[in-house]
Amino acid sequence: MSFPIDRLFLLIIPACMLLLGCTLVGCWLVQRRHRYLPWVAGSYALVGLALAWQTLLPPEELQRWAVFTGVMYLFGAWSFARGIAGYYGVSAHPRLGLLISAVVLLALHYYSQVVPDIWTRLYWLNAGLGLLQLLPAPHILRLRPATGWLERTMYWSYVLFAVNTSIRPLLSLALGSLTEDGRGFSSYWLMMLATTMLFVLLFAMLLLANSVRDALSALRTERNMDPLTNLLNRRAFREAAEPLLSDPRLGPWTLLIGDIDHFKRINDSWGHARGDYVLQNVAHALTQQVRAGDLVARFGGEEFVLLLRSDLAGAEQIAQRIRTQLSEDRSLLPNGERMTISFGIAPIEDLSQLSAALSHADGLLYQAKQAGRDRVHVARRVREKAARGL
Repeated sequence: MSFPIDRLFLLIIPACMLLLGCTLVGCWLVQRRHRYLPWVAGSYALVGLALAWQTLLPPEELQRWAVFTGVMYLFGAWSFARGIAGYYGVSAHPRLGLLISAVVLLALHYYSQVVPDIWTRLYWLNAGLGLLQLLPAPHILRLRPATGWLERTMYWSYVLFAVNTSIRPLLSLALGSLTEDGRGFSSYWLMMLATTMLFVLLFAMLLLANSVRDALSALRTERNMDPLTNLLNRRAFREAAEPLLSDPRLGPWTLLIGDIDHFKRINDSWGHARGDYVLQNVAHALTQQVRAGDLVARFGGEEFVLLLRSDLAGAEQIAQRIRTQLSEDRSLLPNGERMTISFGIAPIEDLSQLSAALSHADGLLYQAKQAGRDRVHVARRVREKAARGL
């Protein structure tokens, strides 16, 4: 059996969709956390296969296979909606999607086998496809997740294509009719192939760009964050402190170094799991007491560093609140034992003083340890406040 060369040429479009689907599957195999990619890939594959099947079929056979290809189109449209919903973390409403599909398939059967009417059949199919694609759209819009131009472009291209799918027969009617041209293709079919290909290419590029951006963001987070406490690590602290300390309009700044007292004894007596629990709770207490714009980091082991937009008196008050909160929490150690922390506090005026201020605060911390621990030592005034002296 031979086919017209132009019919075979149009197979390029479904073939490209299948290749794009394979590309998305490959991306998913590399980044398994992007669980929405297999759904979008499945959508591309199903729609591509349906387009290829209809392209190869003689015109007189299209009516016979209308319900079969309708199933592929409808499930492909819902798979696409499921992928979009998975990307934004909302529901694709599978029960409602199943209901819409069932009604559309009944209409396709009626208008292909009982009362053949290609226009009515197309209205039903495209309306169903558009509705399936739009199922998660209201929930996504309420979330307002589009924080950058990339996500906004992806979201609105998705919405516009769903709307275009729904009104596509009307657009074709405005342009002409379903009458085949001299090569055997209707204006509707050619327009549908063109708009579908343009959209899947655009959306695949946007989806891959967002996936790459998310992967780079995750890598950046892993590079900058301490995995146990979710605080900044040493390198990220220095990088975050640089623009803050370089801006003369900000400040005053104060640097705090805190160190858990007798932390080795905690690990030796109750195990590293208890030590990790203590570190996580200390990190939580630190982030609770600071303000937005302050930096909190874990430099390693049981040592924490804070950069506060405050003077020495304000920083000392924060350190004392942290020390008191942890000291009074008897759930941190077994048998209600107290866990304490010591602080050294030094002022800092600009970026050039960062290393010196860290050394200064570390020296004050050492003095607090030598003086009996559970203390806050402040630069210049060298004020000590033990737990019982508050």
